[in-house]
Amino acid sequence: MRRAARGLLAAALLLLVAAPAAGADRRVVALSPFTANTLAIFGVTPIAVGQTIGGREHLSRRLHDVPRLTLSHPAGPNLEQLAVLEPDLVLSAPVWRKGNRQMRELGVRVVEIEPRSVADVPRATKWIGALLGELERATELARKQRRHVRAAKARARSHPRVLLLLGVGRGSFAFLRNTWGGDVIEQAGGRLITGGLRSPGGYARVSDEFVLARDPEVIVAVPHGNPDEIPRLVRFLRDNPAWATTTAARTGRVYVSTDNALLQPWTSPAQTIADVQTQFLKNR
Repeated sequence: MRRAARGLLAAALLLLVAAPAAGADRRVVALSPFTANTLAIFGVTPIAVGQTIGGREHLSRRLHDVPRLTLSHPAGPNLEQLAVLEPDLVLSAPVWRKGNRQMRELGVRVVEIEPRSVADVPRATKWIGALLGELERATELARKQRRHVRAAKARARSHPRVLLLLGVGRGSFAFLRNTWGGDVIEQAGGRLITGGLRSPGGYARVSDEFVLARDPEVIVAVPHGNPDEIPRLVRFLRDNPAWATTTAARTGRVYVSTDNALLQPWTSPAQTIADVQTQFLKNR
């Protein structure tokens, strides 16, 4: 699946190099933090960015005063609000594919760009650079991203057994290897213990019995819900009595991540890897 995605990214990049650059008009909407931050790196301030729950501390300071667009699954932004902005380009993601079709019907150019793995980040960076007419700068940035990731990975000194869980209400979903968070854990030196689980979307529902049977050395839980639900979810995930006999709980290695670093990609994957190593895996 990832090999096919890499092929699509490479083909799209070739097409975009020959396409008219979007950097001149600058009327760009970025629906994800990754695309918004990448625009900011190239000196382009989007006219609006998609609203996210958490992760504000990772956004470029250039984006703090940019208007936010509320996103509703699976359609993405409200079309009336988007039309008022009169964008020339919307940087979207596959998760909003239904809305992407509707945006194109408004005559808006829509490009789906969202890395699914650490290795996808440099390719997506070059893709956006090509769109902006900044391919040379983007190529250099992509080289730095790869170099920094290699250095961060080399710092891992141990490889604990990890279960990365998405907490939705009282339900738990394991991040599989084909998710952003799952890939980050493995790049940071963790060993995901999700073998045998399958899910096209990358998240497989698991029971407390599953958690006990796999007996992870480290549990990292990511709460997901409305903002007013997050504090309650944090308490539940951090102190879940059903996990009390796991090695992770007995050694005080159940962690809760609330900054979205494991839910969606960022422009500095090496920093995310380093943070995971330092805060959760303790292997740096």
